[in-house]
Amino acid sequence: MKRLKYSLFLGLGTSLFFTAYFYFKENIPSDVLLVIAVFMTIFMTLISYFKMFSHINNEEIAFLELKNIIYSGRANHYLNGIAVGGSLYITNNQLVFQTNIINFLQKHECIINIEDIIAVEFEKTLGIANNGILIRIKNDSKEQFVVTNREIWKNQIENRTKIKSSNSI
Repeated sequence: MKRLKYSLFLGLGTSLFFTAYFYFKENIPSDVLLVIAVFMTIFMTLISYFKMFSHINNEEIAFLELKNIIYSGRANHYLNGIAVGGSLYITNNQLVFQTNIINFLQKHECIINIEDIIAVEFEKTLGIANNGILIRIKNDSKEQFVVTNREIWKNQIENRTKIKSSNSI
C-alpha cells in the first residue's frame, strides 16, 4: 500500500510539473494539457510502482513461485555483456534473478543452485565502481551481478554455501 501511495504522489508531482511547463513555456491549449496531465499521472505512477519501488518481500511473491526468501533486493545481471535490471533473491537452496516487468526486451531468469556455487568474489563494475559480485559455479561458468550492499550479499550467499570467504577488491 505504501508503494502505491508513493508511486501515486510521484505520478501526480510529475504530471503537475510537466503540465505547468507546457502551460507557461509552450502555450498549449487547456484541453490538450488535461490529456497530458492524465497520461503523465497514469504513466509515471505505473512506471514508479513497478520499476523504482520494486523491492519484493515474502507476502508479494505469489506470482514468482519462490518460497523461503532469505534476502532480496534490486540488482542488475550481466547478460551478453549488458546489465539487465531486476531483482535478486536468496532462498534456502537457490540464488534467483528475475528481470523487472519493464525489461520486456531482455526478459530472463537466472537460477543458480546454492550447492553449485564454489566462490563469491567482489568485482568492480566498469573497472571503477565497487558494487559488483561474481558468482563462480561448479561447471566453470560465472555470473556477474551489480547489487547494493555487496558485502551483505556475499555474506548471505557464503552462509548458505558454507564456502570460505575470499575478500578481493
